[in-house]
Amino acid sequence: MRTAKEVYQIYDQCKCSFYIYEEEIVKKQAETLKQALPEFEFLYSVKCNPMEEILETVFTRGFGADAASVQEVKLAGEKGLSREKILFSAPGRSYEELREVCEDALIIADSFHELELLEKIAEEKGRVLETGVRINPDYTMGGAKGVSSKFGMDEELIWERRGFFDSLKHIQITGIHVHLQSQVLSADVLSAYYRKVAELAVRCQKEMGWELKFLNFGGGLGIPYGPQDSPLDLEEVLKGWKKLGEKIRKQLSARLILESGRFLVCQAGTYYTPIVDRKESRGRKLLIVKNTLNGFLRPSMAEIVKDCRKDGEGFTCEPFYTGENAFDFRVVGKEGETEKETVDIYGSLCTAADAMKKEAVLPKSEIGDLLAVTNAGSYGYSLSPLRFSSPKAVREFYWHG
Repeated sequence: MRTAKEVYQIYDQCKCSFYIYEEEIVKKQAETLKQALPEFEFLYSVKCNPMEEILETVFTRGFGADAASVQEVKLAGEKGLSREKILFSAPGRSYEELREVCEDALIIADSFHELELLEKIAEEKGRVLETGVRINPDYTMGGAKGVSSKFGMDEELIWERRGFFDSLKHIQITGIHVHLQSQVLSADVLSAYYRKVAELAVRCQKEMGWELKFLNFGGGLGIPYGPQDSPLDLEEVLKGWKKLGEKIRKQLSARLILESGRFLVCQAGTYYTPIVDRKESRGRKLLIVKNTLNGFLRPSMAEIVKDCRKDGEGFTCEPFYTGENAFDFRVVGKEGETEKETVDIYGSLCTAADAMKKEAVLPKSEIGDLLAVTNAGSYGYSLSPLRFSSPKAVREFYWHG
């Protein structure tokens, strides 16, 4: 985190709420993944944070792009990534969207309808189009029976509709994609999941006759949001993979791909917003700050979920909500002060739903101080409704070195 002097210098220039992303942390997290799991290729999940400087940092380190929209495909292409390094996977895409980028990215079909659209596009172009399919497997991340999902095609339908796949004359299935859960911190859970996905890929090759060139395991690589979380043990993840890796390698020659999710950028970002008022209401101390849910939505979502779900412990709804204690709050420049107070932090919107944190224990603050919120590097600026109530624009800064 930047020094108080550095932070206030930026605020004096922009006079608005802002994010700072630390380049060195992004680089460190990227190298951690590459060193820990050398058999895998990695995709950066562009939706986490599409800031151009961050894209340049991760793409120059060999990461590909996990793109969820046409615009994200284009952003990755503009940064020099080849078609094979951009995987485009999302539900509900139109004929026009698929046609626009079919030459620029490896498209992962999310439904049988999308396969029909891709078949039509490939026929019109007079070529065979290599594509992947997203499969909703018959298991969950925790090993239970599979559930209904808006993502992908149910595994059992893949086997049942072999004739449909055989009828595709202009489509060649060369990859599969599975993603079940984000923010997993258990190496045992991830290792078991990777084994099941690899076994699914082997079955696809045997029963469907697909010659797979890539196997995208999706995301799941979690990061600790606070002392309540134990970091994911990547060494144990690698050990779990190696137990079956040699056996699987004999049956699969596909590229092995993992999506990095928030792993690279979440801890690299801090959100700063000014305290603009203090008040008391029936015994509770309130801090009023700028740009809460319309600047950094996720902390406010944590309070909304806590209010609505009294049994919210263990509940997640990614990427909007990870947990009640996913963020630290600090008063910039007063971290070492011993005099504390308990405050409720609210924004300046005309809704009571913009509480950022209730019953926060902080050093005594004054109007004009800056509040810092951690873990703001992913799903912060890009996820928040920044135009709600037409505020002054929130800024982003990338700190080099």
